[in-house]
Amino acid sequence: MIKVSLATKIHTKKRESFRLFDKEVRDAIKDLDVSISAVIFEEAGYVTISLKGDDEIAAANYLTSLYGKRANLGELKEGDIVKGYICSSGKVGFGIFVDIGIKEPYAVDALLPMYALREQLTENKKVPVRKIIDSFGLVNNIPLELTIVKASIGLKKIEAKLSQNQLELFERWMEESLDRLYIVGAFENEIENALTSTNHEKDIISIEKLGWMENIISCKFNTSAKGLIPILGRVLPKAKFEIFSPSRIKKVLKEN
Repeated sequence: MIKVSLATKIHTKKRESFRLFDKEVRDAIKDLDVSISAVIFEEAGYVTISLKGDDEIAAANYLTSLYGKRANLGELKEGDIVKGYICSSGKVGFGIFVDIGIKEPYAVDALLPMYALREQLTENKKVPVRKIIDSFGLVNNIPLELTIVKASIGLKKIEAKLSQNQLELFERWMEESLDRLYIVGAFENEIENALTSTNHEKDIISIEKLGWMENIISCKFNTSAKGLIPILGRVLPKAKFEIFSPSRIKKVLKEN
């Protein structure tokens, strides 16, 4: 038997969400010679799967390709690509902390330091961390892909930067110059139903899946993401919303 600690969070305590994730995992490996002996939903929202059978390694590899894998601090090395969720947005002025699921030998979050954020997102301009957070919508529970820069067991520290894939995603959004709306804690079908029920599906170009319960919608040129928040918020009261606005980002860069 092997255990797989997945790098995917479930942002709700609703029983239906746990049931859906359990079913999705079982369906993903149903054709392999393996059984799931336990699906553990941890307090922090992460999931650990116990697998048993001749194909347990293949099943573990496939599940981690779908949902990512959490590592121990001692396993991390420079250049590793990891997935995580922002966990301390705006609490410190020297960067942003990201929960990448490190719990062993102790819990440690990865730091995206201010100099790395400026280098990667603001053309090295001296933009305060708070403005970077507000401009790019980097609030708690937004998923990010990171590249590990340093990891120290002795110092209990992890330093990271945005991965190339994450940077290219932001660059594409900037080039398209569309308002986008992050929605965390709702499924794609729930968002589609909310747009239909509020008669706003005509204002949306697409819904892009960022994680299991994290999506971002692309607004048409004449649609304001900010204006959709109170409308969709009434239909999706448990969801969290944040804006990615290229025009706001360009304004901040011009001012600094």
